Amino acid sequence: EVQRSFEKAAVSMLPVRLLFFVATAAGLRLTPPSMSSLVPRAGGRLLVVGGNGYAGREICRNAVSAGFKVTSLSRRGQNPLPNDPLLTEVEWTAGNALDQATLNAAVGKADAVVHAIGLLFDAQSGLAPLNNVVSGSKAAVDPEESTYDNITRRTALNILRALKSKVSLPPALGGTPTPFVFVSCAEAGWVDGWTEGVRFGETVDAAAPEWLQRYLAAKRAVEAELQSSAGQVRPIVLRPSLIWSWDKLDVLPAIPIFNLASAIGVPFVDKTVRVETLGKAAVSGLLDPSVSGVQRVERMEELASAL
Repeated sequence: EVQRSFEKAAVSMLPVRLLFFVATAAGLRLTPPSMSSLVPRAGGRLLVVGGNGYAGREICRNAVSAGFKVTSLSRRGQNPLPNDPLLTEVEWTAGNALDQATLNAAVGKADAVVHAIGLLFDAQSGLAPLNNVVSGSKAAVDPEESTYDNITRRTALNILRALKSKVSLPPALGGTPTPFVFVSCAEAGWVDGWTEGVRFGETVDAAAPEWLQRYLAAKRAVEAELQSSAGQVRPIVLRPSLIWSWDKLDVLPAIPIFNLASAIGVPFVDKTVRVETLGKAAVSGLLDPSVSGVQRVERMEELASAL
């Protein structure tokens, strides 16, 4: 009986074997459809603005692993983990993303761009000292420049302007829009915007503290510009809730609370996202030309698993 089962299995595999035999004889190479688009162009150049931060460095790691030549642009231009073998492959450059000329030069050398600059508590929030605990880069908060509007909206729109000013082939001649990943947040989707708002979202949004409302306004402003620029760029908007890893002790106590709220169906709370998942999802989205628009946690997990 066991032998008969093996014989049936062997017969059932004959069409597959025949297909591969014919393809090989014809000089073709068969690739599983789900991975066929996840092959980076040799020497592809990726600019990560804010690559020294908590999310940015993870994106840099995965991009190097995927074959990109990665450049990070940040104010200090320093490798946050000099002993990390993947991060040593990154070109660390110093520059102010609020300066349009600086971004024009950096974007002009890139085939794809990621905006990963993050600031949870800006200079006007009254909570700026807490960034010493929650910030991945531990960057100092500038009392003049470190506002949500500057760090999120203006820097992202500077990238967008630089991308639009690049000379590129039109689609009719084989040109493709430059992929641009923007790390937004799940809460940006509380109200109608690129996607339909969630139940009770407007109520929760209105009740949010003033600093959070300004934080979300900056994220939504960038999302709106990216949505209107689709076709000129390929916008990939990641909307993570809390981003965490086992070594990020400041957020660990909140993780089970968020995950439980999401599991029981609280509509304005998304499941948390591991930073490793975010990093892989960003690179997977860059490599897959079909990926565009808003990517929530479930989609980010799918993208990460494809890398």
